[in-house]
Amino acid sequence: MAKSAARIMVIVAHPQDPFERAGGTVARHLARGDQASMISLTTGVVTHAFNIFPPTGEDKLRDVEKVKDLKRMEFEEAARILGLTHWRVFDFPESPMIFGLREYVEVVNVIREFRPTVVLCPHPTEFGRQDHMDTGRYAVAAVDYARADGFPSPLAPHTVADVFMFYYEDFRSEQFMGVPRHSPEIAVDITDVLDKKRAAMSVFEGTQRKAGEDYGGKLDRFFASVDGGMGYMLGLGYVERFSRLNPEKVKYLPLSE
Repeated sequence: MAKSAARIMVIVAHPQDPFERAGGTVARHLARGDQASMISLTTGVVTHAFNIFPPTGEDKLRDVEKVKDLKRMEFEEAARILGLTHWRVFDFPESPMIFGLREYVEVVNVIREFRPTVVLCPHPTEFGRQDHMDTGRYAVAAVDYARADGFPSPLAPHTVADVFMFYYEDFRSEQFMGVPRHSPEIAVDITDVLDKKRAAMSVFEGTQRKAGEDYGGKLDRFFASVDGGMGYMLGLGYVERFSRLNPEKVKYLPLSE
């Protein structure tokens, strides 16, 4: 009997995040017939829009709604490049991210509507923008609430089978853990879809290129040092790496092919 198609949902803080962290993995799954959805909790207008607002002035944010629309359009274009047909950009508070019942209900409703097999999200201890850590905690909680019968949602409960977390390894992240943390144990070879991932990430140049910055060169460095660096260490081309929240339940050791 043929294996049913996987349904993958990526939940992140900012519009560019899912393409940078999991764009290759999503592209590979879409190519084999799986389904995917990307959810950004914010428009990224606070942290991912450079050189757009004047530095000072009482009216410096007068165009903020226009910039939010621009970020949404970038996200939509990048999503279509990957081949997505389902996505959502919320406008939750950003930097700091403040979540209440309304925000949880909205995301739980999206999870229950799409009914993903797996959810990909930031690791709750990843150092960097606090938004990433907040999103990791929020996503894991939303996955748990999505299966609860009594949660205030009109949609049927849904249990997500697995959660995969992504993060850049950093000593400061381990400080948040209080103990040394293991490296991500899952490596997805994205070499054959790297061009598609780069094309999706390039869409965000309009709002994220800093003054005088060579954005193409910045992407070159990213792929060489991150996806390429990890791929080199593992004897592959380019990889995206994840850590599994739930332990894999097997009867035998998962031996390499």
